Amino acid sequence: MNATPFGHYRLEKLIGQGGMGEVYRAYDTRTDRVVALKVLPYHMAADATFQQRFRRESQAAAGLNDPHVVPIHGFGEIDGRLYLDMRLIEGRNLGTILQETDKPLGAPFAVTIVEQVAHALDAAHATGLIHRDIKPSNILITGRDFVYLIDFGLARTAGEQGLTTAGSTLGTLAYMAPERFEGGEVDRRSDIYALTCVLYECLTGSRPYPADSLEQQIAGHMVSPLPRPSDTDPRLAPFDEVIAKGMAKKPEKRFQTAGELAIAARHALTAPVRRAGRGSRHAARQSRRVPVKALAAAAAVVVLAAAAAGLWTWAPWRDGAGADQNLPDGAVASIAAMVPADVRETGRLVIGVNVPYAPMEFKNADGQLVGFDVELITAVAKVLGLVPDFRDTPFDTILPAVVDGTFDIGTSSVTDTVQREELVDFVTYFKAGTQWARRPGTALGPASACGVKIGVAQGTLQETEELPQKSDQCTAAGLAPIDIVVFKSQDEVTTALLKGEVDAMSADSPVTGFAIKLSRGELVPAGDVFDSAPYGWPVQKGSGLAEPLRRALEHLIETGEYRAIATIWGVERGMIDQPSINGAAK
Repeated sequence: MNATPFGHYRLEKLIGQGGMGEVYRAYDTRTDRVVALKVLPYHMAADATFQQRFRRESQAAAGLNDPHVVPIHGFGEIDGRLYLDMRLIEGRNLGTILQETDKPLGAPFAVTIVEQVAHALDAAHATGLIHRDIKPSNILITGRDFVYLIDFGLARTAGEQGLTTAGSTLGTLAYMAPERFEGGEVDRRSDIYALTCVLYECLTGSRPYPADSLEQQIAGHMVSPLPRPSDTDPRLAPFDEVIAKGMAKKPEKRFQTAGELAIAARHALTAPVRRAGRGSRHAARQSRRVPVKALAAAAAVVVLAAAAAGLWTWAPWRDGAGADQNLPDGAVASIAAMVPADVRETGRLVIGVNVPYAPMEFKNADGQLVGFDVELITAVAKVLGLVPDFRDTPFDTILPAVVDGTFDIGTSSVTDTVQREELVDFVTYFKAGTQWARRPGTALGPASACGVKIGVAQGTLQETEELPQKSDQCTAAGLAPIDIVVFKSQDEVTTALLKGEVDAMSADSPVTGFAIKLSRGELVPAGDVFDSAPYGWPVQKGSGLAEPLRRALEHLIETGEYRAIATIWGVERGMIDQPSINGAAK
C-alpha cells in the first residue's frame, strides 16, 4: 500500500477534513497499530491562536473517560505541523447517513443516537467542557449502532475566553442556540439545544430551520416558531414537547442536562399517540405560540405566514372586511379613527419595501418577510386596524411610488433628509448612522479610502452622497478617487467584501453591525458610526396618514412593544423616545 511518511506515521488514506484540519487513516510504526491521525494544515500551523485551540482539543478530549468519546492516544508536532492521534473508528458519520438517506431515520434509531451522545456530553459537561459544535457530521456510528462523539476542536472550558481568527466561523449555524448569536453566555445548555436539533433532523429528515443564507438561519433560531415533528408526521406528536423544551429560546427553559433530554425522548418513543379528530387537530395547530416575549414578534410571524415574494395571497378586504367591520384585536379605536377614509375602507396598508437589508428587512427560508422594519410596521398597522400589504420593489422606486399613491407608505430603512422632505412627509421611527466594515488585517477606513474599492448598495445615501463626496475630497487633495463599486443589494455587498472583491463596505450602522455579527470574526468595524440621522416612514405630502402613524408608534413605545421588537433584532441602540413628523436636521 502506498503511504506518505509523516514522522513515525505513514498516512494511508484521507478519511475526512474540516476547518480544523485533515483526518487520515495512518499506521503508527512505534506502536504497530492503525490510528486516525488529525493533522493541522500548513497555513494554520503558524497561527498561535489555532495552535492553542488544537492543543486544547487534545488535552480536553484526552482527559475524558467515556465510552462514547473517541479515545486519544497522544498529540504533538511533526515537521512544523500539529497532530492528534486517535483510535480509528470504522463507521459512518450521521451527517452522511442523513444526506444519503434523504428521509427520516425512524424514531427508535433517533432516540438511540441521542441517548449515547447525551451520555458523552454529560461526561464532558461534568468536567466543565462545552463541545460547541454538536452536529450530525461529528457523530460517528459503528456497524452495531454504537455512537462516538468526535471533534472537540471547538470545545472550551465554560467561561473561558472564546478563540476566533479571521476566516474562521465557529460551529455550524443550523444547530447553534440563539444565545450564541446574541453574545450571551454559552454553557452546556447550548450543546443541549444543538443535540435537540439533531434529534429533530433524525425524526423528520430535515433541519429545524432550513435556510440558504446567514440572515435566514439566524432569524430561524432567534424568532421563528419552534418546529413540531408532528407537522411532518402526526405519529411523532409525543416528540413535540421534547423538541419544544430542548430548543427553547431561553436556556433556563431547556433541559438542564443532556441526560434529561434523552430520558424525555425515550418516554416519547413509548408514549401513545392521541388520534385527534379533524376539528381538535385544527385547534391544536391554532394553539401554537411563538416562544418570544414580544407580542409584536408573534403577531408578525402570524401575519407574514401568508406572504410570498412580498405579496399577500389572502387578505380580509377581499371578503368585504373594512370600516364597517368590528376592529380586529390589537387595534386602538381612537387612533384607528384617524386613518384617512380611503385607506380605512380598504382595510389594508400598502407598504413599499426593498429586500434584503438585514436585520431591517429580508426574507427567511420560507420566503416570509422578517426584520425590525417589517415587524414594527406590522405592529403599527395592527394598532391602526389595518392589515399590512407588503410590495417588494427596488429601493429607489419607493419614494416615487409613495408620491404617486401606488404605496401608502414606505418602510425600508429610508433616511429622513431635508431634501427628501420636499417630496414626501416622514414619520421618524429609528436613528441610524453610517458605519464601514473591513476584513481583519487591513487598516483602511472612512478617513483613508482614497484609491481603494468600497462596496455599497444601490440607491442608498452612501452611494448617492457619502462616497461621492469623499471621493471628490480625494481628487481635490491630489489623490486617487475612491473606486465605488455599486451592487443591487446589500447581500451582494457583504458577500463581495467577504470574498475580497472589495476592500471595505459602507452601509447603515445597524446593517453593518448585523453583518459583522454574523460573520463570526471574518469582518470587523472600520471606524465608528458617523452621520447619524433618523429613519422615517415616507407618506404622501400633506397626507392625513402621517399623524395616525406617529400616534400608533407612540402607543407601541408606551406599551413596550417597540423596545421588545428592537431587542429581538439587536438594534436597541437606534431606538428613539418620541416619534415626530419631518424630523430631519439636514
